[in-house]
Amino acid sequence: MTTVYLIEEYEHHIPENIKKALLFCSKVADEANIPIFLIGGIVRDIIISRKNFDVDITVQGNAVEFAKLVQEKCPGICQVKEIHDAFKTAKIQFILNDNGDECVKIDLASTRKESYPCPACLPVIEKIGCELYEDVIRRDFTINSMALSLNQNSFCQLIDYLSGYSDIHQGLIRILHHNSFIDDPTRIIRALKFSVRFGYKLDDETQKLMHECLNSRRFDNLAGERVKLELKQALNINNAEVLTRFINENIYRLVDTELEIPPNIDDLSKKCEQTVKENMGFLYTDENIWLIYLGVLLLSRETLEKLYMSNQEQEIVINADMLAQKKHTLASAKTRFEVYEFFEKSRIESILAFLTKNYDLKDKVDLYLNELQDITLSINGDTLIKMGMQPGPNFGKLLREALRAKINGKIITHEEEIEFAKSF
Repeated sequence: MTTVYLIEEYEHHIPENIKKALLFCSKVADEANIPIFLIGGIVRDIIISRKNFDVDITVQGNAVEFAKLVQEKCPGICQVKEIHDAFKTAKIQFILNDNGDECVKIDLASTRKESYPCPACLPVIEKIGCELYEDVIRRDFTINSMALSLNQNSFCQLIDYLSGYSDIHQGLIRILHHNSFIDDPTRIIRALKFSVRFGYKLDDETQKLMHECLNSRRFDNLAGERVKLELKQALNINNAEVLTRFINENIYRLVDTELEIPPNIDDLSKKCEQTVKENMGFLYTDENIWLIYLGVLLLSRETLEKLYMSNQEQEIVINADMLAQKKHTLASAKTRFEVYEFFEKSRIESILAFLTKNYDLKDKVDLYLNELQDITLSINGDTLIKMGMQPGPNFGKLLREALRAKINGKIITHEEEIEFAKSF
């Protein structure tokens, strides 16, 4: 096997503050004669020239003890923030300037050997502090199974037992062994995610084993929190290909075998991607893009619960369907306020899922998003009391009618709101 060093790639693609923190780790490891390695996604991203601020170090030994040692050797600079003794993992944080605003967080994990006692269950740890090879072969794909030495005598040497470097250059997603998808079926969604994100294809054997796993029907309706996490990460890419392949390659079976497949899933997926891109500015966070895609599908509440979705997440998806069921109300809306009323209690994600499937009503959706949703009154209950009015049920009616008048353009200024209240 040819020895590969990624010194130039490391210098170009690791931010300076992270390199400073890694140098501290490297010096401590060398003094204690402990092998440490960058591992997984950050190594992959160095190779493909992609920035990655999630730093994972594997310690061939006890990561908890190493975390404490780094803190001891770097007082005032490094702090141990978290320790998980059962898995022998830790999180450390470096403060690299006097202001305390240049922070680098690093996840430390002990090398470990794992096995799966049954299909689709969580792995069992057999050994902690094992050889690096045993740690690497428990991972998902070859492109995520490379390590990069941080010890000075082999600094930036690529440790690539499974030909991940070659697979990156060939654009391939390859699992590590025949039972990989059986051990953890969520890797099927992860394979889809990486395939779309990087523009790679599944190698022939991986594709074959994926279909065999899905066609076995052993994991139908698996759902669960791990499926949710992978689905969220995949759909949040906001690429139509994810939803299209999720349906066309039968990956949806992991979530809901009874899913009613839209007949035009290719077009619908593209329209959803387009809708999100055009309306990204209205979203409070891009972490909820996945809910827009799920809102396009007709998932039952039972399935949403099996995915361990929060009440708010469930309501976003369900509300998208409820909007669709009464779309005739929006279609027949004659006034601006009627458009406002249709959407006022809905989250933006629900509205965008509705828009994806009802593009003929785009003008009214755009009207709400661009104009109506931000219209508010300057008067409130306190204003009415100061005007000498007695609090009561009429306050709500008055303010509602004032809002209707303002949205419909009949009143505009604060003074006009006051006059409206007086005449109500």
